[in-house]
Amino acid sequence: MTLHIVSKSPYTSSALKECLGAFAQDDSLLLIEDGVYALRHEALETVPSTQIFCLEEDVAARGQQKLAANMDRVEMIDDARWVQLCTQHQPIVSWFR
Repeated sequence: MTLHIVSKSPYTSSALKECLGAFAQDDSLLLIEDGVYALRHEALETVPSTQIFCLEEDVAARGQQKLAANMDRVEMIDDARWVQLCTQHQPIVSWFR
C-alpha cells in the first residue's frame, strides 16, 4: 500500500499524471505544496474517494480553502496526520517532475 505524494501543480508538471499512472487500488494520494492545485483538476476524479489527503497548511497558503471546504472526498490533514500516514504506508513515493 503506497503513499503517493504530489508536490507540483498538474498545470505545470506531469507529476499527477505520472502518479496516477502508477496508482494501485489500495494506494493513497497526498497533495502538498503546489500539488494542492490538483483539487481543481479533473484527473482527481479517478482516485478512490477515501484515499485522497491534502495538507491543510499548503491549501491555506495558496488560497484554496474555499474549494477544499466543498470537497467531501478529500481529507484535510495537518503535519501530525502526515506522519501517521507515513507510518501506515510502505513505500512512500514523491512525485515532483
